[in-house]
Amino acid sequence: MEIHLEKIDAARNCYRFYEISLEPDLFAQTALVVRWGRIGGRGRIRIAGSGTMREAQDLATRILRLRLRHGYALR
Repeated sequence: MEIHLEKIDAARNCYRFYEISLEPDLFAQTALVVRWGRIGGRGRIRIAGSGTMREAQDLATRILRLRLRHGYALR
């Protein structure tokens, strides 16, 4: 699962991206990987949590809702 969001506001020079992905970790569970930054750049990466697939999906849903409230749109 991978979700890509973008927030573009030319008047404020705001060109941002946010990616949420679920990936397997070394312990046969699921890790939630979040990547964000300026469009065109490498950005930052954070592993937000590791656990069962259901726990990772719940956390991804909460993060997605928060980003949508902050003006990001699905790409």
